[in-house]
Amino acid sequence: MKKLIKQVAKQNCVSVNEVRREIAAAIKEGMSSTEPEAVLFWSQFGGKAPTPEQLITVLLQSVSEKV
Repeated sequence: MKKLIKQVAKQNCVSVNEVRREIAAAIKEGMSSTEPEAVLFWSQFGGKAPTPEQLITVLLQSVSEKV
């Protein structure tokens, strides 16, 4: 995951820390959604905000299950 985050940072000419901050901000916003699908998705993290790496892992697993 660290390699993936580093690649995203390089592609966008920003620091790794900036990528991680942006992902964390997206997580925070997503977790505040009251949409039923969003609530269900975020519930798998037990009420705690996942790390960027945890979120990416879950999203990759979700995508691979649908392919």
